[in-house]
Amino acid sequence: MSFFRSFHNSNKEKIRKYNKSDSKTFSSVQQWSYYQDLAMQSGHCTISSELVSLRHSHFHRSLYNLIYTPNDELDYFIHYMDSCSLLSYIKFILDINTFEKILRENSNDDHQTIALTLFHRYLSIDAKYIVPINDEIRRTTLLLICPSNNNNKPDSNCFHMAREHIWELIEQNAYPSYLESSFHLNYQLKMLTSDELQLHDFLYHNNSLSYLMKFAEQEKIINLIRFWIDVEDFYQNIINRQLNNQELTQNALSIYEQYISLQAPLRLGFDDVIRAKIECSICQPDLNAGPSIDTFDQASWIVYIILQREYFPQFLQSTIFYRYITDLMLKLRHDDSIIHSQQVKTFDSDTASINSDTVIQSKPLNRQRNISTSSSCLSINQETDIRPKGRFSMGYVDSLGRFIRDPDVDSIDNSSSLNRKTPSKPFQFITQLVRNEQDEI
Repeated sequence: MSFFRSFHNSNKEKIRKYNKSDSKTFSSVQQWSYYQDLAMQSGHCTISSELVSLRHSHFHRSLYNLIYTPNDELDYFIHYMDSCSLLSYIKFILDINTFEKILRENSNDDHQTIALTLFHRYLSIDAKYIVPINDEIRRTTLLLICPSNNNNKPDSNCFHMAREHIWELIEQNAYPSYLESSFHLNYQLKMLTSDELQLHDFLYHNNSLSYLMKFAEQEKIINLIRFWIDVEDFYQNIINRQLNNQELTQNALSIYEQYISLQAPLRLGFDDVIRAKIECSICQPDLNAGPSIDTFDQASWIVYIILQREYFPQFLQSTIFYRYITDLMLKLRHDDSIIHSQQVKTFDSDTASINSDTVIQSKPLNRQRNISTSSSCLSINQETDIRPKGRFSMGYVDSLGRFIRDPDVDSIDNSSSLNRKTPSKPFQFITQLVRNEQDEI
């Protein structure tokens, strides 16, 4: 078990048993009884990899991690792409990824036939799930699938150009829009009302971090958060080579003088051993070498553990945290209202010259469009789970396509849970593509 997970497990129990009367006013990192154990253990093991594992947030994955790593958010993104009539983009990316795995792992399949099936499904001019590519990419892909040397095995990178083109379209257009959509808001609400939250989810997501910092100011521990952020900036400057060694040294000295030294105005209270270790790391024998990348690793690790164990459980029970949930729900409601008003406006303008019988016949079509785009849609049935008592949801869409608000939505003391049924996987195993194509014909 890693060093982080051992403390994470004890923190889970602490969240369950937390009592506000047990909280202490922060004065120094050494005030906690387990500080010496933290300092000793972290001083005798490599914690850089542990810290790297924390540098992400479930609230904002990269597009690569969203698509290629196991997570609960992919379903939400797939539903969003479907609502925008872009489902073929994501199906193509995922099917090509599966095809390439088969190329690497299975030498018995007819790879050329599978590749041709994928080509006709997504890239040919009359493709059933066509994705937008130009003639050059189409021609190059086909030549790599069917090489002129009579080799029946397609090139392993035959779909590379097409995939890169579609990936760029998703990354530049669809994904940024998804992050602003009600689908992503629904996912965030699901995460906020789950038992999976960790401190780093808030530290590496700007909107979430703003609420955590409000709580930290209230609890007078804001210097711990600021130290973590300053150290993270120092780390990013090193790995991204944004500063030269002299500038990095000045950056490290600034952090040391602000938080670590005995005269630091925001002194966090680290012991002499850690302080001396940081000094040696900043002041290398080679004056041009610059500070080590792990200069503040031990100190920032200790700060993270203290925040995670002592203050994060309080934050999850605070009014500021519930305000965060409420703000997201209000934004979700606002987005729903905009979507609905746009649909009503479009419907009215399109049917201004149509008689009432025709309007009645048109309403099911309008309602169906609402189902595919609204955050209240059936494909993502969101009921938010807030920890204290009771139940509420944002509302529902009635038979006339109107959004009906749940009267309990403004009550922060009510609760509900996400009852969204996980949809089945939207794509089949790629080795069945040939058979499926034949059945469809």
